[in-house]
Amino acid sequence: MGTRARLIALNVPAGLATRTYGRSLPALVAEYGGDVLSASCILFGLRFVWPKLALWRIAMLAYLVCIAIETSQLYQAPWIVHLRHTPPFGILLGYGFLWSDWVCYAVGVAIGYAIGVVADQTR
Repeated sequence: MGTRARLIALNVPAGLATRTYGRSLPALVAEYGGDVLSASCILFGLRFVWPKLALWRIAMLAYLVCIAIETSQLYQAPWIVHLRHTPPFGILLGYGFLWSDWVCYAVGVAIGYAIGVVADQTR
């Protein structure tokens, strides 16, 4: 398994753990960790799909995807509210819009970018 696939494979359970075991984690991690890890996972996923694309472009695209998903949460038609309460769409689409999530996504993309730079240098 390549480095990018391993990063995704480690990131997904870590993000899910922040939701499942939030009461056992520090409040900051429980509250914002899932969103940070979600953004880094999107970056790793996009990097996996487009390995030749410049990392800074992947980072920008990942942040835009995160913002698009967050902004879509302003749309509250009954059909999408129902879809969001159906696994796995709740985790993928989220439930309600929060401005603070934009900051979490920026942090997650920055962390993912830094990891990508290090991974590229060690290849």
